[in-house]
Amino acid sequence: MNCIAGARHLQEAHWLRGVGVCGICGVAYSDSQKLVDRGVLERMRDALVHRGPDDAGLHVDGAVGLGSRRLSIIDLPGGRQPLANEDRSVWIVFNGEIYNYIELRRDYLASRFRFSTDSDTEVILHLYELFQEECVHYLNGMFAFAIWDRNKRQLFLARDRFGIKPLYYTIQNDSLIFGSEIKSILHHPNVSVAVNPKGIDQFITYGYVHTPETLFSNIYKLPEGHTLTWRAGKTVIRRYWDLSFRPVKQFSEDEHAERVADLLQDSVRLRLRSDVPSGLFLSGGIDSTVVAGLAAQNTGKLKTFSIGFDTGKDFNELAYARVAAKRFETDHHEMVLTPKDFVELFPLFVSHMEEPVTDAAAIPLYSLSMFTSRQVKVVLCGEGSDELFAGYPIYHYMSLIEQYRRIPNYLRKTLFNPLIAGMWRSEKMNKYVYLSGLPIQRRYLNVNLYDVRLRENIYRPDFRRSLADFDPVDMVQDNYRRTEGWDLLSRLMYLDIKTWLPNDILMKADRMSMAASIELRTPFLDYRLAEYAASVPSSFKLRLGQSKYILRKAFQHLVPKQILRRPKMGFPVPLASMFRGALRPRLEEAVRDTRSTKNGYFNFKFLQSLLDQHLSGEADNHQVLWRVLILGEWMRQFRNGLGIIISFVTANAVI
Repeated sequence: MNCIAGARHLQEAHWLRGVGVCGICGVAYSDSQKLVDRGVLERMRDALVHRGPDDAGLHVDGAVGLGSRRLSIIDLPGGRQPLANEDRSVWIVFNGEIYNYIELRRDYLASRFRFSTDSDTEVILHLYELFQEECVHYLNGMFAFAIWDRNKRQLFLARDRFGIKPLYYTIQNDSLIFGSEIKSILHHPNVSVAVNPKGIDQFITYGYVHTPETLFSNIYKLPEGHTLTWRAGKTVIRRYWDLSFRPVKQFSEDEHAERVADLLQDSVRLRLRSDVPSGLFLSGGIDSTVVAGLAAQNTGKLKTFSIGFDTGKDFNELAYARVAAKRFETDHHEMVLTPKDFVELFPLFVSHMEEPVTDAAAIPLYSLSMFTSRQVKVVLCGEGSDELFAGYPIYHYMSLIEQYRRIPNYLRKTLFNPLIAGMWRSEKMNKYVYLSGLPIQRRYLNVNLYDVRLRENIYRPDFRRSLADFDPVDMVQDNYRRTEGWDLLSRLMYLDIKTWLPNDILMKADRMSMAASIELRTPFLDYRLAEYAASVPSSFKLRLGQSKYILRKAFQHLVPKQILRRPKMGFPVPLASMFRGALRPRLEEAVRDTRSTKNGYFNFKFLQSLLDQHLSGEADNHQVLWRVLILGEWMRQFRNGLGIIISFVTANAVI
């Protein structure tokens, strides 16, 4: 086992490698006489060099241009992009991996098309020729791609079912401009950008910005499971996939467990397909341990990588990761992060995220990705299991609140709420009592965040007035309505899959791994497994307070007992204590900056009171303070343009 401490070597490696798995971009003008500027397209493309350091390509066809940066994973010599079909009438740029490309080529394409490469990119291209826009239904993988069909004069964009791979776009001045990251779009001179006030409010409320919105008022995410078709200046966005939690009750517990095990084993097998070395992020939790055990059965000596904080066992899972590594005889590597390392890496985290999220685990993930990139290019992980198998403790808490709500409202308000407040005298309990009076969608989406009642005080009066007609919960009402008639747990998991998963978990995973030029693969998000998991009754997912019941049963003989039985830990970051220590100077500076007229959002006096309460130990306000710190750093970096001259304008102030 190898262990390394500190993160200074990561910063040095970052600057040696350049700013920063594949990255794509493109431009389409509705005026067919307007020509794409190759120089502009090159700058858009090369803003994504960290996503694809191995190769670069361009294709310009008059009013349409495609660009690609490539990280070589499959068909190293033959997978160059943009790639054309045989008569060069259809062109593609593609970011991601199609894991079933061998089967698709064999079953649908080999007898119909002459292949020039062994890449999965060409499989998508020919599937499009065969099935047109319906080609997305055949793909098992993570993807964002653009196909230019010259004969139809049509540009077709698609994003994978869960949003594992990002795809942004803007429609301005009769043009469609898209890219894997916002920074690519900002390199186009026709793009004007303004801060999105609603995005600011969503970020402060939830810790991320909901699809399709971004922090820029005129740049959007293509939603997960959707396609976009651009033709003659007209845009059509279409949903092609969704997940339905409709339980199938005729199968026994053992039958469900067996089917879950078979599907996950096949998913891991497919995701080990690569022409470069692969590894695995091993946390010591059940999800990554299961993947490690299955991967070890399908490959040689598996390389595993783990990270922990040096601030005590409450913030360190390395001991459990070692148990799993020993069980599966992996080539195990560890690193340890200190609060000082965390502070030093904070600006890089904000820079790479582009669209900030408040998941502090992103910084350890970035550190681990840089560390891992020295040995492998492809890494498997356990993301997605919590949302499919009810892994979050909050699901149990919400169930308890729902039972509490069965007590008549007048009894709760006059008798039980005051009784609970008097007995426990804790901020957390007071918050749950408050949330018990809210409808489920509002209650659930705010439960892990800062107290929603703070929204009335945290903003400056003029900025708050600009949000008078906006309610952040409105962004998810359509998703909530789709769950009508489902049981409570299914509704909660679906909301997470449509909000938290794509806008936080997967965005963090993509940005932090791509910053290190490695590809992160998620076996739990194989759509076949997800669809089956959605059919498993909720009673087999959460049982008597135990999360992931059916997953634990499916792999009870594979996972070490001390890991199988332990509760979820996630990757905890000691933010509350760091705000009183290593992060304190940066936090105090961020709060002071809110006094400036350049920051037209926050009420300085209120934030200062939150900071004073936190520093004195009177209250734990680290969640809202962390949001303010991140947003302040984001505004500082994008005010300076990250090397681009950009003007940010809001209705109230210039940043």
